Amino acid sequence: MKPDKFNSITHTNYWKYLEKSPYSNSFSSKIKKILKKIINTLFLKNFDLSVVKKSSMHRKEQRSYSKNFDILSIRNEQIANYFLEFGSGFGINFDKIKLLKNIDRYDEIFRKTIIKDLNGGMGYNNGLFLYILICHFQPKKILESGVWKGYSTSLIDDATSEESRIFCFDINLGFREYFSKKAFYYENELSLVNDIDFRNIDFAFFDDHVSIYDRLKFCLNNKIEVIVVDDDVSLTQVHSDGWPSIPTASMVFNYNKIPKKFSWIRNGIPAEADITGLKVDDICKFYRYIRFPQIAKYTGYQDTSFTSLLIKQ
Repeated sequence: MKPDKFNSITHTNYWKYLEKSPYSNSFSSKIKKILKKIINTLFLKNFDLSVVKKSSMHRKEQRSYSKNFDILSIRNEQIANYFLEFGSGFGINFDKIKLLKNIDRYDEIFRKTIIKDLNGGMGYNNGLFLYILICHFQPKKILESGVWKGYSTSLIDDATSEESRIFCFDINLGFREYFSKKAFYYENELSLVNDIDFRNIDFAFFDDHVSIYDRLKFCLNNKIEVIVVDDDVSLTQVHSDGWPSIPTASMVFNYNKIPKKFSWIRNGIPAEADITGLKVDDICKFYRYIRFPQIAKYTGYQDTSFTSLLIKQ
């Protein structure tokens, strides 16, 4: 793996863009990013302003929501019932009273977050289920790779006990807006760290656009029993992600059914992947693969990133 801190991406040997990458290190792009950071940090921060891309705006979930208590109660009841049924199908026995409490708490966190713009994150729906899972499993030691602005860290922080600890990894921690007192931060690629014992990790969350196959091998070697992976695109969805986590969990658990070499176009730029020779049997034997539930019909918000749960068989 080759981390590129400046562009906040990690290169692997599984896939590549065939022409100029949209994350190129051109001199002009570096100057623009540096100038934007200087202007935002030194001049605009005190006025609660910042320079952003023209296309940047708050997510729909941040701009549009119900304020009616009765409507929210009906919605939360529907979501709780759905989660109960969904979880029971995989041996996860949620408690309805706790579900209702945690759904309501998640909504409060989302509305009051200090992170102004949640673009680039998981979205409301997947964030909710992640929060529900952490509340249910109550892990003591959590691994998070891919911190970005810190929204998922804030969910982990709120859902866990005071004695819990979060080990947060990102090759560029400069975008953080939320800082957890429970967290130990490492500005490094996870696979390059050798001085931490990961065998005591209870729960791992990966939102780092790095090969999920390699992450699952890492978790298998360290006997991590509960894993959530974001940006888990399938073969037919790979073109939707600017920096896909190939090979994804979807590709691993469908490995015998899919082509091992494939190509696609992303915003006019061709790309290709070669995932031949993967050894997936040990992963598929140890973990059960569960795609996150789709709850747009209850929340009114689009199900955005493709997220999956893996739990020990």
